[in-house]
Amino acid sequence: MQMSGNAPNIITETQRLVIRQLSLDDLDSLYSIYDSWGPVQGVEPLSPNRDEEREKLESYIHFMYGFYGLGLWAVVDKESGRMIGRCGAWPSQVGDDWLPELGYVIQKDFCRQGLALEAMEAIVAYIRKETEFTCAAARIHKENKVSLRLAQKLGMKPDARFSPDEDGMCVYRLDLS
Repeated sequence: MQMSGNAPNIITETQRLVIRQLSLDDLDSLYSIYDSWGPVQGVEPLSPNRDEEREKLESYIHFMYGFYGLGLWAVVDKESGRMIGRCGAWPSQVGDDWLPELGYVIQKDFCRQGLALEAMEAIVAYIRKETEFTCAAARIHKENKVSLRLAQKLGMKPDARFSPDEDGMCVYRLDLS
């Protein structure tokens, strides 16, 4: 599905959300989303230098989407049209395997509405339909109870081959077959 003009491509839609490619116009929204949480264990922060972050975003959009067909995408609330998060999957080495690694962040004032689960269920469905991957993974900090519950709701299981690393990150896997 694609939007007209120069608008970013739509990846998928749910009842309440549009998940689309990021654009450079999303930079302020990204800062607002990440700032709503402050530092979060396991989530790479944005650069304090906006020009540097803009360059990283431009490169990400150009190379990640074009080369892999996966990536982190914008989560847009249909009702307000506001970007409220970032979610998706990116190729990542997990042990000896290359898998789509799932991840998300939803602006704090939009949490506790089931939006992260709705977005990630749509991402998993997209990966199943559009790729040949048979498994996906997520790295979740052992203290991040919200993400651990979301992973369980998605059907993810702890990967017994990986105990929490020195940073407290655990690996969860999801069978996509």
